[in-house]
Amino acid sequence: FNFDTMEQKVAAEQNIFVVDRKLKKTCPQADVERLAKTHWLTDYARDIFLTMREQELSRRPLFYLSPQLNERRRMLQLLKLATSAHKLSRLALHLAVYYMDRFVDYYKIRPDKLLLVAITCLHIAAQIENTDAFIPRYSEMNRLVKNAYTAFEYKAVERKILCFLNFELIRPTTASFVELFACSFLTRSDFKNYIEMLDEYERIHHTQPYQRYISFEEMLSILAQLLLRMADYTLYISRFANDLPSLLAAACIAAVRQVSGVRRWSEYLVGLTSYTEAHVEPYMNVLTDYHYYHVIQADYGSPSVQTNQSLASPDSGFEESFTENTNLVVSDEVVTVETYNIITVQLQDPSPHSSTFLPKEQTNLKRSRFEDDTENQHPLKHAKVESVAKD
Repeated sequence: FNFDTMEQKVAAEQNIFVVDRKLKKTCPQADVERLAKTHWLTDYARDIFLTMREQELSRRPLFYLSPQLNERRRMLQLLKLATSAHKLSRLALHLAVYYMDRFVDYYKIRPDKLLLVAITCLHIAAQIENTDAFIPRYSEMNRLVKNAYTAFEYKAVERKILCFLNFELIRPTTASFVELFACSFLTRSDFKNYIEMLDEYERIHHTQPYQRYISFEEMLSILAQLLLRMADYTLYISRFANDLPSLLAAACIAAVRQVSGVRRWSEYLVGLTSYTEAHVEPYMNVLTDYHYYHVIQADYGSPSVQTNQSLASPDSGFEESFTENTNLVVSDEVVTVETYNIITVQLQDPSPHSSTFLPKEQTNLKRSRFEDDTENQHPLKHAKVESVAKD
């Protein structure tokens, strides 16, 4: 390891194991210890990080060609509800969104089958990411949509998704990098400078602009929880879909430090994430605005706030409470599909006049902004969804 790697490892060890024995550790602090032991405090931590950086370059691009983009938020609500109800990991949720976005972007899905696609993507992602949590059956997840679909439909869509992804299922997400950094993005030097800043501000203005923590462990636990929620915000910002997850994770770190009154970037963080402040600043500004918007909405008691609801995520090492209040309502109009018991998805035969057979300069995609991108041509294929009535 080089010097930067050893410095990061030592910082993570100090963050976790130098604990005042007089202070009773809370559950979040214990969860922080668990996450740190499984990630950064290993001899292969840097190798894991570099491998993830290499794998993220193989993520499929998103072309925003789906005609069902307006349904994406409802599908996300279902994924978050299913993740919480079945105690799946945050990593599974983020990976499921990656699968779902790419599949729906590539195929035209019948509206009453969108929730079927979302649940199937989560089931596949859970088998990849959930290492120590129970993975529910399709029949159990189907209850969330009032048993709208059959086992045959789930299996048919699962095969289609797996073939579409070429069985390349292991892809890092923003949550992957955030959980890797969760116990090392804050140092004891940061805590010391933060307390000195609060003392100075209180001495001059007789007030405190930010929360005061009784110990470094408490500060790390609270800000780590905020960091995980900030990572979930990226799921709702569709413009981030094609950006590197490692860069978004670094922006989440900067955003958490910015809204918490900590110096938002340092040389230590450059070595930890491999990104400079100039790299993360544009994304950080969007995330902080998104965070403040939801804080204001929560203060006014708006029922539209959904991303602040925490998820119980066993594999993340951070156990968060699952509130039963949810705004996801599966309407009878969508889930009443008793006459459609079989779903088959197949590609339409391309016509001789299809854009597939035209020269690249004549290829006409739905959005003009992609016409000049000759390296990433992505002709939209429509899926014909056929239904056969039950005998």
